[in-house]
Amino acid sequence: MRSPILKALCFTLTFLGGTSAGSEDDLPPMHQRFTKPKRVREWQQFCRKSDDFNPLFGVDALNTYLVSMGKEGWELVLMDAQFGMVCFKRPAS
Repeated sequence: MRSPILKALCFTLTFLGGTSAGSEDDLPPMHQRFTKPKRVREWQQFCRKSDDFNPLFGVDALNTYLVSMGKEGWELVLMDAQFGMVCFKRPAS
């Protein structure tokens, strides 16, 4: 007579083997899943370091600067308060 643990183990292994058997065949090869786009967007980026971004001086100078950059089409991508640095990007074309 088989023990209940052995039955459960056989059932689990059978289930796992049956569910994973066909899953890999359904995926296309790796080189076909990620193709290079026809047109790659180019970006302009720049970073600025200044004491204006020091939190001890208040946020008004920083907020005014960020709003003016946003009006020119720049998007904030990095802000590092420790070094007082902000980085922006915008489409090149």
